[in-house]
Amino acid sequence: MDDNEVITVKLSELLRHPEDLDKIPSLKAEFSRKKAALDAQLKSGLKQQLQVTEAGLQVISQGERSISAIKEEMMKIEKLCMEAQNMIQEFPLINKISKIHRNFMAAEDMKSGLQGLDEKLSAVDRMLREDYGEDIMNPMPRLLPVHHQITQIQAFRDDALHQSESLDADLRATLESYFSPLANTVEIFDERIGIISMNMIELVRAGNVGLVVRLAKIIDAEERSDEKVLALQAAQSSHQELASRFKSIRTGPKVARGYKEKWLACITAAAGAKFEGVSERFAEDPDGLFDSLQWYFNDLQMVKDHFPQLMPPKWKIFETYLNIYHTLMHDFLKSLVEKPELDGGSLLKIILWKSEYTQQMKGLGVKVKDLKPQLLDGKEEELVKEYLGLIVNSMEKWINKIIEDDTRDFINRPQTLEYDENKNAGMPGAVTMFQMINQQIEVALDSNKGSVVVGVVDECVRLLKDRQQKWQKVMEDEIDNYCTNSEEAIEGILEYTIAVANDQVKCANYTESTSAKVTPLLSRKFSEQIAAALDSAIDGYIATAEACIERCVDIIFHDLKPAFNALFTQSWYGGDQMFNITATIRSYLLDPCEQMLNADLFGGLVESLSERTLQSYLNAVRNKGAKLHIAEACEQIRSDVLVGYQFFIEFLPLEQVKGTWSVLEHFMGLISEPKEGLYIKYEAFKEAYWDLNPAWVEQVVRIREDSSREMVNIIKRQEPYAPSGKPTFMGKVK
Repeated sequence: MDDNEVITVKLSELLRHPEDLDKIPSLKAEFSRKKAALDAQLKSGLKQQLQVTEAGLQVISQGERSISAIKEEMMKIEKLCMEAQNMIQEFPLINKISKIHRNFMAAEDMKSGLQGLDEKLSAVDRMLREDYGEDIMNPMPRLLPVHHQITQIQAFRDDALHQSESLDADLRATLESYFSPLANTVEIFDERIGIISMNMIELVRAGNVGLVVRLAKIIDAEERSDEKVLALQAAQSSHQELASRFKSIRTGPKVARGYKEKWLACITAAAGAKFEGVSERFAEDPDGLFDSLQWYFNDLQMVKDHFPQLMPPKWKIFETYLNIYHTLMHDFLKSLVEKPELDGGSLLKIILWKSEYTQQMKGLGVKVKDLKPQLLDGKEEELVKEYLGLIVNSMEKWINKIIEDDTRDFINRPQTLEYDENKNAGMPGAVTMFQMINQQIEVALDSNKGSVVVGVVDECVRLLKDRQQKWQKVMEDEIDNYCTNSEEAIEGILEYTIAVANDQVKCANYTESTSAKVTPLLSRKFSEQIAAALDSAIDGYIATAEACIERCVDIIFHDLKPAFNALFTQSWYGGDQMFNITATIRSYLLDPCEQMLNADLFGGLVESLSERTLQSYLNAVRNKGAKLHIAEACEQIRSDVLVGYQFFIEFLPLEQVKGTWSVLEHFMGLISEPKEGLYIKYEAFKEAYWDLNPAWVEQVVRIREDSSREMVNIIKRQEPYAPSGKPTFMGKVK
């Protein structure tokens, strides 16, 4: 889009309506003001840019003038040298004699130096012995003279060997043999310097400050000497012709001895040795990591407080130590993290160390975020995930072992049930499992990191829910097997199911206690997450406990099948099947249920038994040979209701039993109502129980003694009620 098109679009946006033309003067004035402001801004920016450019050009011009002046002066010097040689007729001869004299003096100096070499070395060795004594903490006042003497001898040796490069091999070997004792002296001195370098912090802490100052002077002198050597080597390499004409460039130290680098290496080695000790202690006691590393901050504090005034400012000694120590700390933690045998607890200590490290370094005035490399290479979140993985792996092993032991007992059913102070039965694994879980949560709480605690709790909840599902699967299989083949099944299935049910209540209480203990210790964000996770585990325990109760009812009603199979058959009339049913239920309730089952669950069990009794009673209309003789059936049902009422009100509130068993009034209405009013009874039944099964009603009508096709069709013609509210009791009657 070109400029004209852009302008056209802009105008069309501003002048959309005819009345917008009245705005043209105000728009023009506004654009004029904006243009003036932009022009002024551009003018100011251009002026500043021109000033910067002019200043740069002036600097360049001044530099060019300076270079030209230097060249002119150098040319004048060269011209004067040439003229001076031409002015003196005997200059070549004088120059030759001067060289001979210099060589003669050099030979005299060489002879004198070689003659006094042994004496000088003996003096140096004597000073070294007298200084050192038996203790590194000696002040060693002769250290600087020793260094000076060794430096002078080394310079003399280097010059001598340099001048002997043109000699034959035998003479050069003879000359080298004169200096061979020097190597041993230098080795002793270097060893002394290394020991002092590795113990500088301990020396200052012990008050031996003078020795550290002398060491610093030696390292500083050696550093300047090395800088000179490197500069001369660079000059000789770049200006070989000039170097060949000036003797001063060819004299002096020939080799950089690298004392500064060795000194830094000693500092690194001393700290590295301390880290090795920490690593060994960490393998034995990970909880002692923080205490084992306290020396790290003590050393840095000592360096910061005392070393700057003992050493050259250019060294920036605190920053130097900080970089060395921090790098070693990074490598140390990395080596720990990479250990294959590292467990979850040890890994958590390493993760927590970063927070401690940051806090301690803050006290030293250091921002950890500015240090390189990053302490954990920026992988803290990955390490947290790895920690959670290790914890989960360990917990899975523990809990799976507990599940295996408990389910093996449940299947084999030995007499090893445990009982609490209320004589409620339980499996042995629940207490142990929550002891381990609480231990892991407490370790996570020590981290002071909400994300770590949430991660541990989430994984614990996942394992708990997995255990709940496994229990339900084991119960389903075992109880189904018992109901299918009860004669060959191992005894004790009911007692063990009760024990599992009790465990669910116990675990729910443990979980609730854990939630109450943990959530107040965390921020609202994390406490809400943890509370929600633990609440879901509690809901799972409640659901599993309810499933256990239902399976207990299945076991009890497996023994009641013969009694229910006789209902509504000829033997039912005038019989005592309901009495037998309630007597059997009573025997189960008194022993083992009331004795072994948690009191809260016992009430639920009786309620389920009441509902299952009524459900099985109504389902009995499908029994083979069932026939409802209206008068006799209603009389027998009333008798059964009386027996059932009297039994269940012993354990449940009267109103609760009445509310459940009142459905039999509708049942008797279907049995006794004549054909003409049958649909009215059916409608009343549906109104009270919207999920009433029409097929079941048809079956009731079919087994009436006066049943007819017309009566069955009355039921079939009625539409079932639409769902309204919660399922009713009749929804369980199929």
